[in-house]
Amino acid sequence: MNPVLKASGICKAYRGVVALDGVSIELPAGSITGLIGPNGSGKSTLFDCICGFQARDAGSVMLDGQDLAGLPPQRIARMGLRRTFQQLRVFPELTLRQNLLTAAQAAPGFSYLSELLRTPAVRAHERQMMERADAMLEEIQLTRLAGALAGSLSYGQKKLLELGMALMNEPKLLLLDEPMAGVNPTLVEGLKEALLQVNRRGIALLIVEHNLKLMFEIAQRIYVLEQGRLLVQGTPEEVARDERVIEAYLGRRDPVTGEQGAPLD
Repeated sequence: MNPVLKASGICKAYRGVVALDGVSIELPAGSITGLIGPNGSGKSTLFDCICGFQARDAGSVMLDGQDLAGLPPQRIARMGLRRTFQQLRVFPELTLRQNLLTAAQAAPGFSYLSELLRTPAVRAHERQMMERADAMLEEIQLTRLAGALAGSLSYGQKKLLELGMALMNEPKLLLLDEPMAGVNPTLVEGLKEALLQVNRRGIALLIVEHNLKLMFEIAQRIYVLEQGRLLVQGTPEEVARDERVIEAYLGRRDPVTGEQGAPLD
């Protein structure tokens, strides 16, 4: 069986500054995979290269066995790969339901004329999307705020809305860029459960997150980047005890005492 995602030898440089140097990752279908590393290690750049937001200098990306070379982000999204961003991307002047409907893509095969004339097939698709939006509001537990403007939500609620927007078309793979960043600690557990619920439906997750405790709790495999290169990959237990990972996060051993921080778990 093909992995849902296989990225091989990804390279990216900016005016001679190497951001990614031959990074390869592979995600089994339906898995939860973590991508961690110190700030500036290339995590978000790797996301951009996978999703088509930035052109790769070298390497290949396969989604369910299909080569994504040269495809624009919107085409990749239609193929079943969606993502969220470090900076929230919701429409503050639209209601929650309108945000979800905006994120839903038009059904394939509809011409401009058929949509202009609002044919029975177009109307049926619109009803289906309304039902889907209401179901998503219930799933992210924001039904009571369906008619509220997105700009009135708390930061954590906006994170949930952004997650719902990414899920409107039931992707094969969802890339999450720091989903817990800036979220009140009291809401982290709720977001964690929402991610696990998404995964239970068979959607694979690739998560960039600085909350290592969370990553070690929910990921089956973790990749560690440092200075644009793949440093370590393995199970959470293997990664937490790897000397190279401890060094990358906590610094080198004291040259006098030889002491080093405790393992990351």
